[in-house]
Parts: sequence; C-alpha cells; structure tokens
Amino acid sequence: MMTESGRIRIPITIPADAGGIERARLLLQVQLERFSRWQTPFSIVSALIPLLLALVFLSDLLFPHPDINARSVLIWLLVYLGAGIVPLVFGHRYPRWAGIAMVALIEAWSSFFLLRVQHPHAEINALLELPVIALYVGWFYSGMVARVFMGLSILRVGSALIWNPDLGHGLGSPTIMVAYSVCIALFCFEGARAVRRQGQVQSRTDPLTGALNRRGLLIAATELRQRARQAGEPIAVAIIDFDDFRQLNESGGHTAGDDALRDGAERWMRAVGMRGISGRSGGLVARLGGDEFVVVLRASYAEAAAQLGGLRRGAGHSWSYGLVAVGATEDLDAAIERADAALYRAKGLR
Repeated sequence: MMTESGRIRIPITIPADAGGIERARLLLQVQLERFSRWQTPFSIVSALIPLLLALVFLSDLLFPHPDINARSVLIWLLVYLGAGIVPLVFGHRYPRWAGIAMVALIEAWSSFFLLRVQHPHAEINALLELPVIALYVGWFYSGMVARVFMGLSILRVGSALIWNPDLGHGLGSPTIMVAYSVCIALFCFEGARAVRRQGQVQSRTDPLTGALNRRGLLIAATELRQRARQAGEPIAVAIIDFDDFRQLNESGGHTAGDDALRDGAERWMRAVGMRGISGRSGGLVARLGGDEFVVVLRASYAEAAAQLGGLRRGAGHSWSYGLVAVGATEDLDAAIERADAALYRAKGLR
C-alpha cells in the first residue's frame, strides 16, 4: 500500500492465535508505524529542542545547585514538556509559524536567565541555547526569516554584556563566553543553511543531467516569470526531444545515451545562462523524463528561435524542438502543451 509520502507500507496483521506478548509486540509495531508516518523532520526537531531544554531543567531538579528555585525550575520543566509534545501531536500539520513561536519562547527564557537570574549555571545554560536555535532556524526557514532571527538573537546575547556585566560571576571573561557562544552559533547556522541548500538541490534536480526536475521547474519558473514581468522581458518556452534516441541506446548502449543527455543539458544550461536551481538569473532547463526537456528562455520568439537553431547546428546528437512565446497571463503548463504540439509538428516535417 502506498502512503501519501510515497513510501510503500506493508500492513501488519495480528494472527488470531498470537500469544499475549506477541500480540502486544505487534500492536506496538503498528502504533510506531502510524507515529512515524504522522511525523516530519520539522515536527520531530521542533519537539526535540524543547524536550532537550526540559531535560536540562530535570537535571537541575535531580542534581540541584545552591540557591536553586525548585518551584521556578519545575514550572519551566512543565512548559517545555508541553512545548515538546505539541509538535508530535500535530505531526505533519505542525505549522511553521508555531516553530517560530516556540523558539521565540526559548529566546525569552534565555534573556530572562541572562539578565535576571544572576547565577552562572543558569547563564551558561542560556548561552548554550543559542547554537541550538541557530541550527533550527537555519535548517527549516527561508534565508530572510532565518538571518533576521539569527541577527536579533546575536544582538540579544551581545546586549547581555551591557545589562549584566557580571555575566559568569568569575567563571571566565563574560566577553569570551558570549563570543564563544556566538561563534558556535554561526557555525551551526551556516552548516544548517548548507544542508538546506543541498536538500533543495537534490529534491529539485535531475541526478543524471543536473537540469531541473518537474518540481524544480515549477518553483524556479514562478520566480523567473515574476522577475521577467518586472523587467518587461518576454519569455519563450521550448520542448526539446532527441531524434532516434532509442537507436542511440541500442547501438551505443545506455552509457552513450546518458552521455548525450548530459552533454545536451550542459550546452542548453550554458546557453540560457542558468545558474543554480532558482529563477534569479538567466533561463531554465528541466528534464521532464526520458529524452524530453523543457527550456525556458528570457527572450522573444525570434531571439529564442535563432539561439536554439544555432545550438542544434552545433549539437553532438540531433534533436528537435517546439517553441512558443508565453503569454503574459498564460499558465506555464499551457505553454508547455503548446510547445509540445509544436514539437510534434516539427518532427512531422523532418
């Protein structure tokens, strides 16, 4: 059975003659499978952060230090236990704004401990929170949201040197303590951004050719059209299909076919100025499947036809294309369908 996430799920049946222990094991397995399907990486990490802080407060209760306020620690422990359970309950429905609200709560807690508690153990715990938050927002949120939040967090921690000059109470230099916390947080943040970018590349590109896949095309084309509209530039869409590609695979093997696809995609991406997976610069090249590609050009029909004609004359393997100019309000799928029809007409003339 296929789940909504695309994974194959094999239903677990409990035999009628199963013993009590075996039945309990199978029931637990069923519940764990349901729980796993309900969660996403975002919901799980959103739960782990407050649960980690709850563990810190629990350790404070189990191994108390002098002057501990047990009642306050217990309240924070319960707050973070609740904050950790909520994402797991909502699972894949846990909204992004709730994650920001959760880390804002943690930031408020951190500020309170840095400015008011006046105890080195609590202050160090508050400083250690910053790298965790940096990792979280860097991984799961867009560049603008993540960098603004990160900047405000660093400003907040740095201001503790002004409002609480006795930070650390002799355990070390307050400036060095804050600087270490900020440096580690920046490392975590940039590492998370790199992981996020790599994940986006893998989910939006074709692994063989490096061109966009269907999902990547829809995302990047939306941005490209918006930028072209703002600049008053025309857009053209072409469908490209290799000629006699099956014969190429049969005569030279699949390696020859793969080489032809890679070479063609690289030439088209260079020609349209495609850089990265976004629609911020140049045009776009996407592989729809097999030997069929979509090329989106920021050019008029005549300019695009001249450019594609030159590329085809210098190609290492013959290919055909269908080209259309995209209307200002035309849906991209509709333009691709018209280009596909133009491709079949072009092939019929060859």
